[in-house]
Amino acid sequence: MFKDLSIKNKLVFGLGSIVAIMLLLLALAYNNFSRLSEANRWDRHTLEVLLETNHITTSLLQVQTATRGFMLTGNETLVTPIEKEEAEARAHLAKSRELTRDNPNQQERLRRLEPMLDNWINNVITPLIEKRRELNKTAGVSQQVASAADVLNGARTIAEIRKLIDDIADEENRLLAARSTESAALQQHQFLLLSAGGVFCLVLAAVIAWLLIKALLHPLNNLTGVVGQIAAGDQSARVAIASNDELGKVAVEFNRMAQSIQDSQAKELASTNELRAKVDALLGTVSKAASGDLTGEITISGADAIGRLGEGLKTMFDNLRILLNNVQKAGIQVTTSATEIAASAKQQEATGIEQAQTSVEILSTTKEISANTTQLLRTMEDATAVADFTTTATAEAQGNLKRMDLTMQHMVAATDSINAKLAALSEKASNINSVLITITKVADQTNILSLNAAIEAEKAGDAGRGFSVVATEIRRLADQTSVSTWDIDQMLKEMQSAVSASVMGMDKFSEEIRRSVGEVRQVAEQLSSVMDQVQKLAPQFDLVLQGMQSQAVGASQISDTMMQLNDATQQTVESLKATSEAVHQLQYAASDLQSSVATFAVNA
Repeated sequence: MFKDLSIKNKLVFGLGSIVAIMLLLLALAYNNFSRLSEANRWDRHTLEVLLETNHITTSLLQVQTATRGFMLTGNETLVTPIEKEEAEARAHLAKSRELTRDNPNQQERLRRLEPMLDNWINNVITPLIEKRRELNKTAGVSQQVASAADVLNGARTIAEIRKLIDDIADEENRLLAARSTESAALQQHQFLLLSAGGVFCLVLAAVIAWLLIKALLHPLNNLTGVVGQIAAGDQSARVAIASNDELGKVAVEFNRMAQSIQDSQAKELASTNELRAKVDALLGTVSKAASGDLTGEITISGADAIGRLGEGLKTMFDNLRILLNNVQKAGIQVTTSATEIAASAKQQEATGIEQAQTSVEILSTTKEISANTTQLLRTMEDATAVADFTTTATAEAQGNLKRMDLTMQHMVAATDSINAKLAALSEKASNINSVLITITKVADQTNILSLNAAIEAEKAGDAGRGFSVVATEIRRLADQTSVSTWDIDQMLKEMQSAVSASVMGMDKFSEEIRRSVGEVRQVAEQLSSVMDQVQKLAPQFDLVLQGMQSQAVGASQISDTMMQLNDATQQTVESLKATSEAVHQLQYAASDLQSSVATFAVNA
């Protein structure tokens, strides 16, 4: 049954089976994955409920801690977070009730938790805070606020709240454990499903591939073997029909084609023998014509290709005989004319070569003249530029010398001023020296007076002891004044000698500057005369430069004209050479034509 199916149906059946198995496997895997995702969602839901209950416990613990701190310290800042933590505890309680809507037991526990929370806040926390605040208003009372009943009542209430929260957490942990077990089972089932389904798909694909290969390759191998036999020359080989699919139909048509080819080859063999006889007759005549004998006659005619070929060859031979007769006559005339043209071309070629050589000599002479003129023109341009630069540089140098003259005159004036100031400084130093002499005398007198005072103090005994100390200090100051006056006198002497040396140096410097001013003026006058001479040369250089430029333009035009003439002469010589070569080739062609035509026999 499988072999009677078509190739398309075979492929559709095989691939469809694989796709169907894969779709079934994917459907099962998707169902299992959905259940696993749902289990994971419930796990996350349980964890969210546990997180909310932990937040409730944390908020209650924060309220309890803040209340205890306030009861112990009375610090109002510790009470501030209580309202916030209470609000967060109620918000987490509402969120927990929202998350456990699917669990009636948890809903019941959470409903019981809300009044317990209100009772703890209103009946335990708030009264304790109010008592502590009243205590803060009364000075000198005991710090004990909560009674034993208050403490026991608060502890009992918070214990009940925590027990209820622990029950909720235990229930969620139980649900989490059950759902984790279910998730692990689903994961194991998913793994087994994918593993077994994958192996089954691979086995099925291998079986279907083997069946398809067997159904497709066996007929193809059979067909390939028969084709090889026919190619080797066995025209009687035929393909065995093994199936009714497309390959079986191909085998049937192939057998019909092989039989048709065998019949056609038999017919072609008979036609070939007949054509071979006609072709041999034509080849005999054509072979004689190839050796130069055109006297043969072609007798083959008919409506087939060989007959039309024979008639065409007969007409061609007749036309060829007429053409050869005309070519022999024209060859004699061409040879005579080519000889005359060759002689004339050689004479023109010799004349053109002499003219070209003369043009080359004239061109080289013209190029030398043009080059010399161009070089001389560049030299004159450089000389003109040098003259202009010399004029400009001389003018600038003259201006610089004038500014140098003014500068040196200012320096002479400044030197005179410095000499005057140094003389005044020397005079002031002399005055200071007279003042120092006076200070020295005063110091000596003071020293003598202090000595007398010391003597009188000694005479006075204990009454004059203080005055003796004063006299000693006055004498010490007088000695220091004398020493300082001597140092100043030495410095004034050194300064006076330095000022005297400076005055002598400035006098020499002033003399050198005056002599330099005279030399600068002489150089300025010489530069002025040089500049006048250089300015006279500039117009002469311009005239010579204009003449050289005109000569350079004329030489360039002559050179261009000679180059054009030389190019024309070269082209003429090349044309004459080409003409001579063409005439020689024509002579050779005429000779070859005559010798070739002479080998043909055209008379019957």
